[in-house]
Amino acid sequence: MIIAVVGSGGKTTTIKRLAKHYLEEGKKVFVSTTTHMFVEEDTLLSDNPAEIIEHLELNGYVMAGVLAESRKSAELEEGAEDKAIVGAATSERYAKKIKSLSQETFLEVCKHADVVLVEADGSKHMPLKCPDVHEPVIPSNTDEILVICGLHGLGKPAREVCHRLELVKEVLGIEDDTLMQPIHVQQLVKEGYVMPLKDKYPDKTITVQATHDDSLYQRVVVTLIKEGRDASFLKEEWFFPQPKLIICGGGHVGREVAELASKLDFYVKVIDDRKELVTEERFPTTDERICDSFDNLLEYLEPHAFLVVVTPDHKADYKCVRTILKTDYAYLGMIGSKGKVAKTKSMLSEEGFTESQIQSIHAPIGLPIGAATPTEIAISILAEIIQEKNKKCSTYADKALLDSHESGVLCIIIEKKGSAPRGVGSMMLVCKDKVVGSIGGGLAEYLAIEKARTIENVEIGTYRLEKTLPNGIDMICGGNIQVLFVPI
Repeated sequence: MIIAVVGSGGKTTTIKRLAKHYLEEGKKVFVSTTTHMFVEEDTLLSDNPAEIIEHLELNGYVMAGVLAESRKSAELEEGAEDKAIVGAATSERYAKKIKSLSQETFLEVCKHADVVLVEADGSKHMPLKCPDVHEPVIPSNTDEILVICGLHGLGKPAREVCHRLELVKEVLGIEDDTLMQPIHVQQLVKEGYVMPLKDKYPDKTITVQATHDDSLYQRVVVTLIKEGRDASFLKEEWFFPQPKLIICGGGHVGREVAELASKLDFYVKVIDDRKELVTEERFPTTDERICDSFDNLLEYLEPHAFLVVVTPDHKADYKCVRTILKTDYAYLGMIGSKGKVAKTKSMLSEEGFTESQIQSIHAPIGLPIGAATPTEIAISILAEIIQEKNKKCSTYADKALLDSHESGVLCIIIEKKGSAPRGVGSMMLVCKDKVVGSIGGGLAEYLAIEKARTIENVEIGTYRLEKTLPNGIDMICGGNIQVLFVPI
């Protein structure tokens, strides 16, 4: 069996894993490349078929190729004055990669191996790629083509994670700074590899494999890509953990916000430089109490957090806001009068912050409900935060669900009409002997669990909440939910 591994974002790692698997099965494994591949400790640098075959028979494994000279080394040697120093540098770089064996040698060694693994594409260490017309380089005797793509490119700008960026932009119709989404990866794999390869090699098996970080979100994306199912409706926000609220300022308002936020299932941090305020007695339900200077605020910020700035003076507020504006946040609110807010925004503008950044600040903070006391102000702040939070995602994943690495079927509500207990993005994992999370309970959840235990591929099911339960209780919600079932 001869497998050509193409694509980007983990080809060499995949080849190593496959080689180990087949070796454990007692098979003789031959590894090589049709492009370039990094030299391993046990790589045989030879184009002599007899020598390679002898190594294969003796060890059951051989990785072989011919040394490839580095272009950088050649350029360095040509322009340098100290040939001795350059020679050492050139020698070091020269041994880093191998190139393909001669066609005759490759074909001869293949006859003596049970499994041949060929790295047949290059990607400059980028997780995503669109191949050029001369790529990939598939050996004529290949049985299977394995297309690799790296999901660690998700959520990052195309220019940072895509090899052959101009081709990627042309295929996807995106810009350099477009953040890569699952639908982009699917389209690159389909239009860049699967379709052209099927046309060119109709007799060969073509499979797709995505490398991932083992997070629940990426595990779901892997299944959708593998099965060729549309992932455009999938939202990464559904997989965010318990929302985090960071309060800058431990005074009366900060204290009330922290107490109410804890009841609303936020993970709450409070930071203040006044030691006497940041105590367990004043903040008994707060998850983290931090006594530190606001100069060090950046150390305590987290992506997608909700930020409330309620410090005792204007300078501290400004310091916090200008730090937060340079980060990735879900919400930023600042307390203060209209005059103070106007002055702060003017200072931010003078410092070079964009109008879009400045307008993202909720100031004066909170919904206009005529709040007067610290508790009322806290209610107005959290009402605004809830409003903003639910515009993007009304559901956050259960920690036990996110921490679970078990196999099973993940059930996700992807559409809701009318009244239903849980919203879009709610999910549960149905394992062999347990269920983690919930999509609302009741008959709909029971039926979804029963279905999940029977399916092997991605499916979608619709459940109406108008049926009568076995005990005679009517479900009068009147709505229905659409559930995506994803084996992971």
